[in-house]
Amino acid sequence: MKKDWKILQPDAPSVKNLCDSLECDPVTATLLINRKIDTPESALKFLNPSFNDIRSPFSIKDMDIAVRRIYKAIKDSEKILIFGDYDVDGITSTSILFNFLQNTGADTHYYIPHRTKEGYSLQVTHISDYAIPNKFDLIITVDCGASSHEAVKTAQNAGIDVIITDHHIIPVKIPPAYAVVNPKRHDCKVGFDNLAGVGVVFVLIICLRKYLREMHLWQDRPEPNLKNLCDLVALGTLADSVPLVDENRIFTAAGINIIKTGNNRPGIEALLKIGHIKTSYINSEDIAFKLVPRLNASGRMEHGKLSVEILTT
Repeated sequence: MKKDWKILQPDAPSVKNLCDSLECDPVTATLLINRKIDTPESALKFLNPSFNDIRSPFSIKDMDIAVRRIYKAIKDSEKILIFGDYDVDGITSTSILFNFLQNTGADTHYYIPHRTKEGYSLQVTHISDYAIPNKFDLIITVDCGASSHEAVKTAQNAGIDVIITDHHIIPVKIPPAYAVVNPKRHDCKVGFDNLAGVGVVFVLIICLRKYLREMHLWQDRPEPNLKNLCDLVALGTLADSVPLVDENRIFTAAGINIIKTGNNRPGIEALLKIGHIKTSYINSEDIAFKLVPRLNASGRMEHGKLSVEILTT
């Protein structure tokens, strides 16, 4: 069958304006304009992602509620459970939140369900058979929980608060959790819709670190540099194939630059070695098609928690 290609042709003045402003060639300018990046300002932000351009994540619905509840758990030495998913987005989400909360001195644990034996997301049995017997005070879901109504109710009845962080579309109504941090909830129209689960967790951590600074928690312990978590944020973001725009682009670019330094966490270093990937030349394709499948393999062949151990050891 003969294909009829329709090539987008932006108007010549727009191309010339971008070429002159960026001092770039017409092909680059055309590609940018065809992606609706048609001003010098937006093009510079796209080509040079910077943490200075991150929007305030405190605008996300329930973010302030979640941050204050987590602070209370840290302050009162409550027992916190991070409940993740077995794919790379969930694994990296679990890893960065576990890493950060450990730095605060919080009593933090994580749980990754078995892919075939337990299935996806927070279930009633996870509350009755694990959370209650182990006396958890707070559960934070990452990359899941958007439809876990019954599990949340069971936790509430047992006196356990649940904070849901997710990026999946909420099917009907929002679960009755203590807080639901999900940019895709119908009453949250502030952007951030393209974030992967790990991106949602990372902006939660950004807000939490700021609030903990205001509460003087970092006076007694070193304040973590959040850019050091971006290698894992990049892994989860690329694994979920979300658009590499806005915060996704900023976090992923920072993460790739971290990996390029060669000073990687042991788990990443081992994966790079097995994949025969040269860190100085690594790009998003290497991560998506060489690192991500190896991390996903644990959940498919044995248990996803193995990948969390690899990334947090």
